[in-house]
Amino acid sequence: MVERESVTVAVDPIVVELVQGTVESARREMEQQIERTARSIIIRERRDYRAAVFDRHGNNVSSASSAAFVDPITQTFAPEDIHEGDVFLWNHPFRSAGGITHLPDLCLTQPVFWQGELEGYVQAFGHVLDIGGLTPGSIAIEATEVFQEGLLIPPVKLYAGGVRNEALVATILANTRFPEELRGDLDAEALALRVGVRRLSELLARVGRETVRAAFEACLERCALALRERVVARIPEGTAAFEDFVELNGAAPAEERRFIRLRVALRREGARLVFDFRGTDRQAQAAINIAGTPKYYAKYLMSIFRPLVGEVILNSGALRVLEVELEEGSVLQARPPAASAYRAVTLFRVPDIAMGALAKALGGWGAAGADTRNPWRYSGSYEGRRFLVHDGVGAGGGGRALGDGPDAVHGGVGSTSVPVEFLEATYPVRVERYGLAQDSGGPGKHRGGHGIHKEVRLLAPGSLWIFGDRMALQPWGIGGGRAGAGARFVINPHTAAEQVVDYKATDLRVEAGDLLSIQTPGGGGWGDPLERDPEAVARDVADGSVSETAAFEQYGVVLVDGAVDVAATSARRAALAAARGPLQMVDRGERFRALAARGEITLTTRDDEPEVTNG
Repeated sequence: MVERESVTVAVDPIVVELVQGTVESARREMEQQIERTARSIIIRERRDYRAAVFDRHGNNVSSASSAAFVDPITQTFAPEDIHEGDVFLWNHPFRSAGGITHLPDLCLTQPVFWQGELEGYVQAFGHVLDIGGLTPGSIAIEATEVFQEGLLIPPVKLYAGGVRNEALVATILANTRFPEELRGDLDAEALALRVGVRRLSELLARVGRETVRAAFEACLERCALALRERVVARIPEGTAAFEDFVELNGAAPAEERRFIRLRVALRREGARLVFDFRGTDRQAQAAINIAGTPKYYAKYLMSIFRPLVGEVILNSGALRVLEVELEEGSVLQARPPAASAYRAVTLFRVPDIAMGALAKALGGWGAAGADTRNPWRYSGSYEGRRFLVHDGVGAGGGGRALGDGPDAVHGGVGSTSVPVEFLEATYPVRVERYGLAQDSGGPGKHRGGHGIHKEVRLLAPGSLWIFGDRMALQPWGIGGGRAGAGARFVINPHTAAEQVVDYKATDLRVEAGDLLSIQTPGGGGWGDPLERDPEAVARDVADGSVSETAAFEQYGVVLVDGAVDVAATSARRAALAAARGPLQMVDRGERFRALAARGEITLTTRDDEPEVTNG
C-alpha cells in the first residue's frame, strides 16, 4: 500500500497543479540532462533511461510506470544514516525491491533535504553499455545464474555527504569492457540528480514544506480517483483471463522448454482491480526471469490505462487501486540466483497480456497485441578498437478501438531506434534499407501498425546476437482482427550463403561484407477487416504499406488503377464473409495454429469469446 501523508493544511487546486507541473518539469529536465551528457549508445541514442521524483515516504509523485523505487535505501539504511549530499547506487535485481530487474540498469537516487528535514528523493537510472559478465553488453540469454551476468551492486553510497567514493567508482570501471562510456553515464546520472534536487528545493522555498506535502498527497489521490472513476467503473464484475508466450527456441542449452507461458486473470473487486498472474510458468534456466514484486507490476501495469484517464499523471497513487498476485518461483517472481539479463522479452509481454485480459473484459475494446522491441548486437574489433553495436529496432503497434496501430514504434517508454546517421558514423556498418515491412500490420477494421524492414551491411568480422521475439509466434489480433506478421532475421538473404535465424542466437560469427536483414513484427489488427474503409485500404496500397494482393484477399477491396471498384468490392466482401467461419475474439495467427495442430503449444484460456466469468 501507498503510505499516506498526514495533511495539516488545505491546499488550493491551483497550487496542486503548480506542484504537479513543477514535478513533471523537473523529471523531464533531469532526463534531458542525462540524454545530453551520457556516453553510451543505449542511453544517448536509444533513450533507455528514466528519472523520477518521490515524496518523503518513497511514493513516486511523477510519471511512474518505468521508474524504480527508493525502498532499497530505506530497507538498507537507518534514517539517521541518510544525509544531505548522499547519492545511493544499486543494480542488484534481488536487492532492488523489484525496481531494477537486470544488471545493466544502474540506479542512482539522492535524498532531498530542506531546512534540515528529509522532504523527498530524486532518481535517475539508465541502461549502461556493459557491466561485465559472459558477453559484451552483459546480456547473455544462455546465462543460468545472475552471477554470470556482470557486477552485482547492492544499495551503497556512491557519494557520502557530497564526496564521491572513488574506490567504488574504480571497482565498477574495472568490471566493464567500456570504462569511458560507463564513467560518462554515471556522471550524467549524478548531474541529473543535482538538477532534481535544485528544482525540488526551489519548490519548497516557494510554497513551503506543508503545502508541498499536502500537494503531493493530492497528486497521489488524484491518480487513484481517476483510475477508480474512469477505469474500474467501466469493467464488469468477474474475471477475464488471457495468456501468451515468451519464445526460447533453443537459445539456452540448459532450458528444454521452447515456450514460457505468461498468464493473467483480471478481476474487479469493488473499487479495486486485481491482476492475478498465478498459472504463469516456473522460472527458466535462461536469462528471461524477473525478480518482480506485486508493487513493481502494479506500478508497471498502470500504463495500459493511460488512454482512459486523460491528462491525469499516473503515479504511485495507482497502488491504491491496482493489486497484483504472483507465484513465487515463477518467471515473474523468480527466486535467486535466477538470471535476468534479457528479462525485457518477458517484461514487455506483461502489459500485452494484461491488455488482452482487459480487452476481453470489455468485449473487445482496447488494443491488439504488439512486440515493438527487437534488439540485436554486433561486436568485434575495427581499426584497432573494440566496438559494440546495441540496436533495438521498432515494430508495429496493435490496432485499437479508436484507430490504426502506429507504424514503426519502439516499445520502451520514450525509447527510440538508433538513428542511421549515428550508426554509420560510429560503427563499421552501412544501413542499406530502412522502411516499413509491407503487409506486416494485422488486418482489421483498424489495422495493426507495420513493422520495419531494415538491412545492415556489416563491415568487419565479428559476432552477432539476435534477441528478437515473435520468430515462432505472432502478435495477436482482437475483436475479429487478424494477427500481425511475425519477426524474421536473415543473414545474406537471397544468396547461396543465406542463413535464416529463427531463434534467439548468441555469438554467431559473421564476416566483413555480410548483410543482416531484419523484418520486425506488425501489430495485431482490431475489428473485422471487411469493415475497414475501402478508401483507407486504397491509401495503404498507394503508399506501399499494403499490397494489392492483401487488399483483395484480406480486406476484400478491389482496386482498378488504384481506385476502389465499389460494386466489385461489395461482392468480394460478401463472398469472403460467407466463406469464413465465425470471427474469434482473439486471433493468434497461422504460426500458432500450426504449432497447436502439432501439439507443440497449448492454451489454458479460450480465444473464441470474451470469457468474463463470475464467481
